[in-house]
Amino acid sequence: MSQKFKVRKLREQKPEDLLKDLEKLKGELIQLRTVKVSAGNAQKLGRIGLVRKRIAKYLTVINEQRRNSVKTATKSSGKLPVDLRGKKTRAIRQRLTRSERAQKTQRQWKRLNNFPLRKFALKE
Repeated sequence: MSQKFKVRKLREQKPEDLLKDLEKLKGELIQLRTVKVSAGNAQKLGRIGLVRKRIAKYLTVINEQRRNSVKTATKSSGKLPVDLRGKKTRAIRQRLTRSERAQKTQRQWKRLNNFPLRKFALKE
């Protein structure tokens, strides 16, 4: 277990295998925490951090795979789920689109059509 853990290998695995391994790691973490409570040896206490990091890597890969599958599934519809859209800022997300900005009310159309801008001929 002294070798560095590679996430590259996880990305090649199937989601079912990842979930099985994740459950094993969670069980191991529970065991390590019970050893910690019962004043266990220091070698096992140092493994708690490693197991937590490994669990985080597994969860990261699982979430990446889920996000990618959702992206490919919704690619044709053009509507992404809210959590996959760009965050930006609240003001940017809520401002009007170009077409909405270009729209005019009936009153504005009447005013534009009935009173067009005047054209003046300038002397030189």
